[in-house]
Amino acid sequence: MFEFFVALRYLIPRRAHLSASLIAFLSVAVISLIVWLVLVFLSVTEGIERNWLDKLTTLNAPLRITPTHHYYNSYYYQIDGVSSASEYTPKNIAQKGRSLESDPYREGEDGELPAHFPKPDLESNGRLKDPVKGVVKLLTEMPGVQFQDFELSGALMRLQLLRQEDNTQGYLTQVSYLATLPSASSNFSSLLLPPTAKDLNHLLYLSSHSTELSRQDTPALVLKTSEALAHERLRTLLNSVAIQQLKPRYPFWQLPASFLPEKIRFAVEPHYREGKLHRLDLPTDILTEEAFAYLWREGGTLYFQSGEDVPIETLQAVPVLAKGELLFDVKQQGSTLLEVETHLQKQPARGFVQLDDLVVTKADFSPSFLAPINEEKEVGVLLAKGFIDTGVLLGDRGYLSYSSTTSGSLQEHRLPIFVSGFYDPGVLSIGNKCILVPPMVTETINASSSSFNLDRTQSNGFLVWFKEVYQARAMKEQITEALALQGLDRYWKVSCFYEYDFAKDLLEQFQSDKYLFMLVGIFILVVGCCNIISMLVLLVSDKKQEIGIFQAMGASKLSIACIFGICGIVMGIISCLIGTLAALFTLENIDSLVHLLSLFQGHDAFNATFFGSSLPKELSPHALRFILIATPLLSLIAGLIPAIKACRLNPSELLRS
Repeated sequence: MFEFFVALRYLIPRRAHLSASLIAFLSVAVISLIVWLVLVFLSVTEGIERNWLDKLTTLNAPLRITPTHHYYNSYYYQIDGVSSASEYTPKNIAQKGRSLESDPYREGEDGELPAHFPKPDLESNGRLKDPVKGVVKLLTEMPGVQFQDFELSGALMRLQLLRQEDNTQGYLTQVSYLATLPSASSNFSSLLLPPTAKDLNHLLYLSSHSTELSRQDTPALVLKTSEALAHERLRTLLNSVAIQQLKPRYPFWQLPASFLPEKIRFAVEPHYREGKLHRLDLPTDILTEEAFAYLWREGGTLYFQSGEDVPIETLQAVPVLAKGELLFDVKQQGSTLLEVETHLQKQPARGFVQLDDLVVTKADFSPSFLAPINEEKEVGVLLAKGFIDTGVLLGDRGYLSYSSTTSGSLQEHRLPIFVSGFYDPGVLSIGNKCILVPPMVTETINASSSSFNLDRTQSNGFLVWFKEVYQARAMKEQITEALALQGLDRYWKVSCFYEYDFAKDLLEQFQSDKYLFMLVGIFILVVGCCNIISMLVLLVSDKKQEIGIFQAMGASKLSIACIFGICGIVMGIISCLIGTLAALFTLENIDSLVHLLSLFQGHDAFNATFFGSSLPKELSPHALRFILIATPLLSLIAGLIPAIKACRLNPSELLRS
C-alpha cells in the first residue's frame, strides 16, 4: 500500500513539477484518444459483421445439407423417372419427403430396368435406404434445431407499375432468381421492411383497379373494377391497418358543411363569376389582414356575409374549399368513413371523411401485415429492398414467365404474382435479384422449365438453423458423424456459412480488417505509451532526493521500482476509463456524427446497402476486453524502464547531492 499511495501522490499535478505534469496530461490524452478510436472502430466493424451475418444466416441458414452427385446418380433418385407411380418425373427433396414410398417401382406395371441402371442401396432388412427421410429423422431428433427444405429456380419477372401521381403505368422486366421462403427461420420477420404510408396509399389506389390486364405485355388501358369489389378490397385492407393521420391530395380541398362548428365565424375569400358567388376559399390560418367576408353555420345551414351586407344563406352549389396546409387526426376508423379532427383558423373542427382525394401520412400496420390477395388468387412474393429504388411499391402486380418443352415446341407459361412485401438481403451480390416465393412456385417452375440450368447439387437441399451461429463448425461435425453412422454421408454434403462461395470472401475480409486494425492499434498504443516513459524519467529525476530518503529508511529496490510501475499502470487505467466513456458517448450518438459527416461530404458518408440504415451502437465486448488488457499492460511495460533506473540509484550519492 505504501508504494500505491506514493505513486498516487506523484501523479497529482503540481506547479513545482509543471513539465512532468504537462507530459503526464498529454500522455493520458493521447492514450485516451487511441482507446476511443480503437473501441469505436472495432465496435462498429464487429456490429456491421454481426448484422450482416444475422441476415446471411437467416436467409441461407448457418448450415446447409445439399445432395451430392452420388445422390443424383443413385437408384433412389433415378427410379422416379421410370416409374408410373411417379408419373415418370424425378422428384425434388420436398416431394421425396412427402412420398409414402421410398421405392415406387413396380415390376409388373413399369418397364424393365436397363442393365446400366444403378443398383439399389438396401437396408439390412432389405428395404431401400431413404436418404431424405433419414436426414429429416436426424434433424427432427436434434434439440434446438429448426430446418426446412429449400429449392432455387429462375424466371423472368415482369411487373405492371400503375402510379396515381401522374396517372401513368410503367413496366419492370428483370431476370431473377427464385428462392424458397425461409419460413422455418424464427428471425426471418426481422428482415422484413415495415410498410410505409406511401405503400398504403398505393394499395388504396389499386383497390379500385382491375387486375385482368396485369399479365399482358403492354396493356393499352387501365380497367376499373366493380364498386362492390373495390369496397370489399378496401374493407379487407383497413382491417389490418390503423390510419392515424391524413392530408388532402391537392392544395384546395372541399370542406363538408358538417365540418364547420356551430356559430363560429370563419374568414373566407369569396370568388364571383358573372356577378354571382362562385366559390368560397377558407384559409386554414387566420388572415393577416382584416377580413371583410365571413362564413358560419347555424342549425346545419351555412351563412355568408360580405362587409356590412346582410348575411345571406349560401346555396348548396357553392363549394367551400380549404386553402392551405391541412392535417386530419383520425379519431375513429370505419369500413369506408373515418371520423377526423383538425383545426381551421385555430378553431377545432371535427367530422367524417372518405379516403377519396386524401393521402395517408401516418398509419400503424399490424405486425403480420402483407398486401391482401385479390380475387384472382395471385401468388404473393417478397422482393429485395433494392427493388424499392427502381420504383416498385407494395401491391404491384405482374407475372413470372418460364418455359416448358413440349413434343414440338417451347411453350411459355405465366404465373400471376403481386408484391406482398420487401426484405433486406444484406450485402449479398445476388441478393438484389433474388425473389422469395412459396415452395410450390419453385417446384412448378423446376418441374417444367428449360430456361435455367442451375447446379443441382446447390439448388436443392435442407436449411438448418440453431441459436448460436458460431457453433456452426461443431454442428457440422455432429451432423456429418450422424450421417456416416447411418451410411448416408455419401449422399449429402454438409456446409457451414464459413464455406458458402458467395460469403466466404467477405467473411475473410471482415476478419482480416479486424486483425489488421487491432495490430495497428497495438502499434499506436506502444507509441502513445512512450510518452509515459518520458514523463516517468522526468519524475525520477525530480524525485531523486525522496528516492534516496526512502532507501535510507529501509525501502527496497523492488519497492522503489513498484512506485513508478504503479504510476504507469494507473495512467493506463485512467486512459482506459476516459477512452471507454468517450467511445460509449460516441456510439450512442453515432447517427448524429454520421449525419454531420454526410453534410460535410455532400453525400451519404456510409452506403446503406453495406452498412444498413444506421451504424451499430453497441460497445463490442471483444474490443473492450482487448483494450482493458493491452493498455494497462503496455503502460506497465512503459513504466518499467524508469522504474529500473530509479531502483539502481545509489542512496548515499543521492543524499550527499
